[in-house]
Amino acid sequence: MKSTGPVDTDIVLIGGGHAHVHVLAAFAMRPQPGVRVTLVARDLETPYSGMLPGLIAGLYAHERAHIDLVKLAAATGTRLIHAEAVGLDRVSRRVLLNDRAPIGYDLVSVDVGITPELGAIAGAVQHAIAVKPIGSFISKFNKLRELSGKACGPRRIVVIGGGAGGVELLLSLRTRLLADAQAAGHGISDFRFALVTEGKILRSHNTRVRMAFRRILGERAVVLHENSRAVRIDEKSVELADGRKITADCALVTTQAAAPGWFAGTGLALDENGFIAVGATLQSPTDPAVFAAGDCAALVASAREKAGVYAVRAGPPLAENLRRYARGASLKAWRPQSRHLALISTGERYAVASRGILKAEGAWLWTLKDWIDRRWMRKYQDVERLLARMAERTAAPPTVKEEGVDIRCGGCAAKVGPAPLSRALARFEPSAPGDIVVGLDAPDDAAILVAPKARHLVQTVDFFRAFIDDAFVFGEVAASHALNDIFAMGGRPRWALATVVIPHGPSAKVEEELFQVLAGLRFCLDREQVALAGGHSGEGAELAVGLAVTGDVAPDKVLRKGGLRQGNVLILTRPLGTGILFAAAMRAKASAPDIAQALALMRQSNRAAAAILIEHGATAMTDVTGFGLIGHLGEMMAASGAQATLDLAAVPVYGGVVPLVRAGISSTLLPENLALAGLLDGDVDQNARAVLFDPQTAGGLLAGIPAARARSCLTRLRAAGYGFAAAIGTVSATKRAPRDVRIRVEGRLPDLSVIPKSVKRFSDKIMLKRAGA
Repeated sequence: MKSTGPVDTDIVLIGGGHAHVHVLAAFAMRPQPGVRVTLVARDLETPYSGMLPGLIAGLYAHERAHIDLVKLAAATGTRLIHAEAVGLDRVSRRVLLNDRAPIGYDLVSVDVGITPELGAIAGAVQHAIAVKPIGSFISKFNKLRELSGKACGPRRIVVIGGGAGGVELLLSLRTRLLADAQAAGHGISDFRFALVTEGKILRSHNTRVRMAFRRILGERAVVLHENSRAVRIDEKSVELADGRKITADCALVTTQAAAPGWFAGTGLALDENGFIAVGATLQSPTDPAVFAAGDCAALVASAREKAGVYAVRAGPPLAENLRRYARGASLKAWRPQSRHLALISTGERYAVASRGILKAEGAWLWTLKDWIDRRWMRKYQDVERLLARMAERTAAPPTVKEEGVDIRCGGCAAKVGPAPLSRALARFEPSAPGDIVVGLDAPDDAAILVAPKARHLVQTVDFFRAFIDDAFVFGEVAASHALNDIFAMGGRPRWALATVVIPHGPSAKVEEELFQVLAGLRFCLDREQVALAGGHSGEGAELAVGLAVTGDVAPDKVLRKGGLRQGNVLILTRPLGTGILFAAAMRAKASAPDIAQALALMRQSNRAAAAILIEHGATAMTDVTGFGLIGHLGEMMAASGAQATLDLAAVPVYGGVVPLVRAGISSTLLPENLALAGLLDGDVDQNARAVLFDPQTAGGLLAGIPAARARSCLTRLRAAGYGFAAAIGTVSATKRAPRDVRIRVEGRLPDLSVIPKSVKRFSDKIMLKRAGA
């Protein structure tokens, strides 16, 4: 939840579990002044455990069984940090993250997935598939489906674990794998399924439920091994404690899971299995600022089994107690029910109900389960409905400025104060020297650099406001974006000066935000061996970052926009569509996989791409940024006096961009960029124009490459990790006056949102053939 004023309390939620998604919605529906909610999530799509059997059986699509945390965070105004938590520094109150700077908290809640406990079975780590955490299991399950779809693929499947999860998994797997085999035209008579359990199946359920599933397993020819403990797994079998061996092409383990290893280093009280111990208020008895819920928590006073129903029901009391703690109110105790209705599916549209001594079964129970699951998921998947409800709840009349309101000063009085500034800088190791005489390590009025000998200086400046709430990633992207100008001119970036604008708030919050931005900048700059020599910070309404970058280049190696030659192949190293994607993200309409893909590529260095393009004889180069592909290609055409032909079908586009464009979503800069539409010749529809003129942040490099070397250049780029690099056009004529420059556009936007390699290679072939390569 974005605070409507200065942030004085940071609530950080670690993990996108069932309880935490409720917390996001609860704080959005009833915002609390001064409170900011941050979600730290390793996975941007969180699976709903209740729908997992249906997903495996093919009864639900992937999207139906997952909550898109990117959309939910955007709709609820939650700051989203895509990172894996690896620890807590409770003294400094920081969440330790993998491969990035830690983030501060005032109170923190943990609701992360549990990890598999495979150590009790020899060979399980190497040869078995663990069902927890669910996110990583799904990718392994899809691989199993792919292999089983082949005539010589896995046919003998063993599931170890006889609880409800193991029984549902085996029956769902059986349904899906047999259906896949039949769809592929393979026989199913050679499939064999077995279930191994150390005691009785479903031992926490009543006898009638166990008898029903013994019958169902028998009807489906599943071999049941009760009172049998698995002790070893290898490539071909599962060995039991009594010496028997079960032939197995694939073994899946659903036995007791373990807590994440980093819990042990937190100093928090844990139960005997390593899970975070919590009391009735869901707080740790060790540290009242730490809460936990879901499978990773252990209720000390009222122990319950690890079941999704308890994670779901922990959401409301967790949200309420986080809210109460933030405002200094007394907390409420929560005692979950001792029994719950379990609806256990059979891998088809049929379920068995279990509660205490009661048992029922039938297709109607699956229909009931499906209705319950869909209703719960709709609360967090239907963001349009959520936004409408939020608008109703939070509607308030406009306010006016009154006397006593804190009006912030301008000029040099708007600088970040010396205390938060010095504390933020003190958290960094010194930057690489980079031939700096005076810099941040010994601050003065200005930086003094050692001028390179026999090389030209290359200088550029960039500045823009944040487009995501994650200050670290924003800083990293901003630095990557700024360096691209130097790379595009054949240069080597050496030094940078940063300008950072931070929203006003308490000193500790300003320090933390400044640190996160600078940490992201440094993460990129250190990787690129660019020294941060100095900078400036100030207050403003929104987070913003600017970088002035200085590099050097050999005088005979300078690349300009104006060097295109007739016959050149135009190569683009990165997809288009960041403006569209993040415009959609602001409206809670961009999907998690699409945003994750875009941010990953936006943070990728263009250094190696520039070197490969130069090595292959690039005659002109630029980076594609705010004016879109056509705007920057137009600059190259005008500077070169050239004309070009562009194959729209060959232009790489980020995932999700095409459907978003067709839905009418575009960047606010698009109307200004379309003023250059006169450059285009050909039948270019509105959707294609929206892509071609879309402003790019941290975009790719665009270069003219001699036709004879274009094929080799593309091969090298893709091998170096620039998988979307494509030949998108050719230079058809030169020696034209700037007013005569035209870009002829052929082809259509593909129906696919991401062009697969086969299509790219076909388009490359056409482009290279036209160029005579």
